[in-house]
Amino acid sequence: MLPVGSLESPLRAIGELAVRGLLALDPYGGGGHARRNAEQAAAEVARERREREEVSAWLAERDPTGAPRS
Repeated sequence: MLPVGSLESPLRAIGELAVRGLLALDPYGGGGHARRNAEQAAAEVARERREREEVSAWLAERDPTGAPRS
């Protein structure tokens, strides 16, 4: 049987490599998925806001008097 001290260094190295590998896959430590979802939601909200502004501008160009539409 090998002494515990002789296994400590290789086990530590294996653990450090595993941590580095996992951080390379997901650098935010598990928060990457939530962060991507938040970024996608923010992009969607910004896109919808731009569309509404474009429609408002288009309607304003068609009715320069600003009369309410029915």
